[in-house]
Amino acid sequence: MRAALLFNLLMACTIVLAQDRNVTIATADSLFLSQRWNEAITAYEKVLKKDQGTALSWNRLGFSYHNLSNYDKALGNYEKALSNKPTPALETVIQSRMVRAYAAKNSLDKSFASLDRAIILGYSNFSELDEHKELENLRKDTRFKDYRQRAYVNAYPCMGNEQARQFDFWVGEWDAYVTGTNNLAGHSKIEIASGGCMILENWTSVGGPFSGKSMNFVDPASGKWKQVWVGSNGLNVSEFLNGEYREEAMRFECEMTNPQGVKSQVHFYFFNQGADQIRQFHETSADGGKTWVTTYDFTYKRKKS
Repeated sequence: MRAALLFNLLMACTIVLAQDRNVTIATADSLFLSQRWNEAITAYEKVLKKDQGTALSWNRLGFSYHNLSNYDKALGNYEKALSNKPTPALETVIQSRMVRAYAAKNSLDKSFASLDRAIILGYSNFSELDEHKELENLRKDTRFKDYRQRAYVNAYPCMGNEQARQFDFWVGEWDAYVTGTNNLAGHSKIEIASGGCMILENWTSVGGPFSGKSMNFVDPASGKWKQVWVGSNGLNVSEFLNGEYREEAMRFECEMTNPQGVKSQVHFYFFNQGADQIRQFHETSADGGKTWVTTYDFTYKRKKS
């Protein structure tokens, strides 16, 4: 009887040892990706007892504990992940998870320290900062606003770029009049688009079925503002180049060639005349700048809500 019990115990130990040998990182990763957190923890810990592991495996073990709200275990494994020299992309993930774990524990100084590091590495998930339940304590802290803004600028770098914000004075809804008169020429809605990297114009003329849009942006090739305009008549397509904001105006100055091959110089200016008024002025020269002809001259007045 005793011999039989010893035999059964030996067999059980043999089976356990065999199971331990069959557990691999691939097994643990499969359990992790299936969100079987308890089983993933068991598998990772078996493997990591025999193997130093990688930053990714320690991070995944930490996140498995994290999803079971065992923040102390999670943080311990995140620290091991950091000690294994993760790539910058992986470290960003690890630090952002540490932000959440520390915030859930109300260790706000440590949470902000991890958030600072994550943002330096490129963290940009400001919506997570705004919405995640574990970050509720962090959002109540007066420091949160500045960190959130830094993450926002990581997501939309043009919003933090001084040059890209030079044309914001044009943003809004406007009625455009022929300058010096009460003659309404059209309506324009100007929007910030593409994460702040573009100013989008939406023009509708009065008195005729004509509309158009323009994209205004800092051209990476030239480092200057560029406007690309497309009108609804299919003929009016223009590019205005070399835009610079100086002396309270956005100034495009370039050379254009018409369909007949005739070249002309162009001045296209947007004068910033305060919060509620802009003057848009366009003139051309066909003689090398000796004489200029005004093409149009509009005064934009901001619509009142």
